[in-house]
Amino acid sequence: MCSTNGSANNCCCCPSPTVIQEKICGNLNGPLLNYTAWEGPEVNDYIQGTFEIFNAGPEDITAQILDSLGATVGTIDVPPGNSVAVSVNNPNTFNVQVPEGTRGKFCITLYKRLFA
Repeated sequence: MCSTNGSANNCCCCPSPTVIQEKICGNLNGPLLNYTAWEGPEVNDYIQGTFEIFNAGPEDITAQILDSLGATVGTIDVPPGNSVAVSVNNPNTFNVQVPEGTRGKFCITLYKRLFA
């Protein structure tokens, strides 16, 4: 058990968890129907994520972010010429719909808690 009195003999406590950040970016060229742009490797592997899409047009790009149970935890609808971002807790899958002839980019910033 750890001492809370700041004693020098506090030798055996586990360190606090560390949060790391990962970034993933890519291009989107339609047609993409329910395209999985990213999927987490394990259940609840990531504690938070920010998902951003830029749409170069000419039609809307839509996306869904799912948790490990398959429930929708975030949606994105991006009109041509715009960029939209959404942040969600416990993301697991990022599915994108891009109509034929439509292009864009996506960037994902993920946060993972590591325990020593």
